[in-house]
Amino acid sequence: MHPYIQQYINAVAKANGTTAAGIARQFNVQPAVSQKMREAVRLQSTFLQKINIISKTEIAGSIIGLSTGLNASRTDTKNGDGSVRRQPKPYHNLSDRQYLCKKVNFDTQVSYDDMDSWSAHPEYVKLINNQLVKSKALSLIAIGFNGTSAAATTNFASNPLLQDVQKGWLQHLRENAATNVMGGTANAIEIGTGKPYTSIDHLVTDVMENLIDEEFHDMPGMTVICHQSLLSEKYFAVIKEAGNKASELRPADIIMSEKRLGGLPVVTVPYFPKNTLLVTPLENLSIYFHKGGHRRKLVDEPEFDRIADYQSENICYVVEEYGAAALVENIKIAK
Repeated sequence: MHPYIQQYINAVAKANGTTAAGIARQFNVQPAVSQKMREAVRLQSTFLQKINIISKTEIAGSIIGLSTGLNASRTDTKNGDGSVRRQPKPYHNLSDRQYLCKKVNFDTQVSYDDMDSWSAHPEYVKLINNQLVKSKALSLIAIGFNGTSAAATTNFASNPLLQDVQKGWLQHLRENAATNVMGGTANAIEIGTGKPYTSIDHLVTDVMENLIDEEFHDMPGMTVICHQSLLSEKYFAVIKEAGNKASELRPADIIMSEKRLGGLPVVTVPYFPKNTLLVTPLENLSIYFHKGGHRRKLVDEPEFDRIADYQSENICYVVEEYGAAALVENIKIAK
């Protein structure tokens, strides 16, 4: 075995508190090490830093939900026979909804050719790890917005956005909160002159008023998530309307920097579907990881000219509160 390959294997073994021989056999990653690895993945993405990444002791259990927010009340405990008492509200909206974490493989390989190229870098071990961490971060995001099923055996050729790995947030809304979903393949949401909605802002305002539960209307952090192309449609129209008049260019410039739809802040995220928008606080989106369910095996495979890193974790995508989320699909903007 080449020294730099052995160096990489030894580095991974040391980080996991075991030996090179130990990581060549499948082992359970220690919870503290798993948490550190998960944090490294989270730091690769601003989006993942804003949602909930939660470790769960049990592989299945109850979904807690968002904070209920308002808790002021009054009870006249002196009135009656003494049985009247104050009723404190739970700080979370407890429900009978359940989560179930399922195994997802995050298997990667590093070819000998890549190892040869990277070994010249003084911190090549860190370089390889960063690439693996970035790949996992993007995979988690892609599943969250595109996952529609959890196939026994996935097919990347047919599902390049990881649609068959695990059900993501949008699919949970489609299946479990249909009244909070607009549009779809057979029902386009049309925007433009003479259409049901005059602008994207008009659409977002309607969504807030009619799809989001009233108790969440003024909830801090309500955000529009969309594809960059949808955002560009609005700002292209704003700039075009402003023309070359200096007095009108300034407002357009301010809008460009603020990036808001229907008065709400906007974020664009990799792999979010085109012609789609999701209105929800980012804290309403969660990925649950089963604590103790992280398994790994790192092995030199000379027969394939590669180092193979086999990892699996039990995960689940959760919309904490369906009433605080609304999905609009198949948006068509008239040109």
